Amino acid sequence: MSKVLLKVNGVPVYQDNDGSVHWVGEFTIDADGCPHAYGPEPPNGLDYLANSGYPGNWWGIVTDSSGKPYVQPEGNKEKWPWPGYYLSTTAYLVGGFDKFDARRYVDSEFVAFAVVPGNVRTSIPPKFMGCRTVITDMKTDKELECACCDVGPSSHLGEGSMAAAAYFGLSPNPKNGGSSDRSRWHYRMWPGVRSKGYPLQ
Repeated sequence: MSKVLLKVNGVPVYQDNDGSVHWVGEFTIDADGCPHAYGPEPPNGLDYLANSGYPGNWWGIVTDSSGKPYVQPEGNKEKWPWPGYYLSTTAYLVGGFDKFDARRYVDSEFVAFAVVPGNVRTSIPPKFMGCRTVITDMKTDKELECACCDVGPSSHLGEGSMAAAAYFGLSPNPKNGGSSDRSRWHYRMWPGVRSKGYPLQ
């Protein structure tokens, strides 16, 4: 049995008896975690820099001690695979790496993951980061089991990584890819239940 947990722009987010939380929405592209998602001009990142914040409030990229965007230097291709670009972050943090290391963040280009709206994340106590997630294309019944690795706007339902979009045959372009069909994509998350390879956070 489902109950309405909250509504986002009038669209209900449900919680079932098994603790899972689910909704139907579109499929916008989250480029976060990709080390060439954002950059100064030039080089141009894959996504619009405005999606990572603005001076004084950079929420999607690493900043230095003065609050300025950190630019990947030359010298270590594992830590800084895209010199000249900013380091894009995800809410999920991979252990063992410092904040100036690209490996600390979940790379949207290569890892399929889903995004939870901020208000959904805070609506119940169990942890969402790293939790088991299933995205279903209700047009084809194709499913993707993955993890929840990022937090998105509280005003929007339906977002996944570039790799998740590619899995469904969608364009992974953060600027104009994905799907705007708000009745096609079903997202179900089990907060408090870890997904394979991602301890809960």
